Amino acid sequence: MASVMVDGLVIPVALAGHPALDFCNTRAGWGSPAPKEYLVSYPHLAVWARENGLVTAAGSGQPSGAAVLARAVAFRDGLYAVLTGAARPADWAAVNTEVRRAASALALRPGAPATWCLSGSVGADLPLLAVAWAAAALLTSPAASTVAACPGRGCGWLFADPRGRRRWCSMALCGNRAKARRYAHRVKDGGTAPPAVPSNPV
Repeated sequence: MASVMVDGLVIPVALAGHPALDFCNTRAGWGSPAPKEYLVSYPHLAVWARENGLVTAAGSGQPSGAAVLARAVAFRDGLYAVLTGAARPADWAAVNTEVRRAASALALRPGAPATWCLSGSVGADLPLLAVAWAAAALLTSPAASTVAACPGRGCGWLFADPRGRRRWCSMALCGNRAKARRYAHRVKDGGTAPPAVPSNPV
């Protein structure tokens, strides 16, 4: 999967169309025996949240960081199941737990109009609560019904597909790899090259 190096940490590229979907994409290979994990430490979570516009600064070395990271992974597992239509009651409970925490930390920021913001006093919880609130906004919008999962081998990344025409997380990534595998298979079997895969928007 595509990734970038930020502050010395490897994080996945954002290509899903919504931060809650990109949060699910901090794991690749959903359902496979050896998935690729990007949330390997609390700093990875904090940097990811900053780079995806959910917080303005990435915390580091928080004493409670390990516990927050464990909650973030549990939340992500539940969120992925909810968004892909495979949720059990425990998945909804995991999502609701963090959404309630986020809601209890909200305050109105003055403006015209006023906007919701998370209190800075939440400390190490901030990146997790920020993505939980973003997920709540997605799940309560019509966009929740437009989510699709990439069928690429070892992928499973989510993306917004409002027009129902996008197949891959990225044509340049999984789309081209699938096309190359089909071509190699045809050549190996002595057949002709397969038809080109239409380019889909990313």
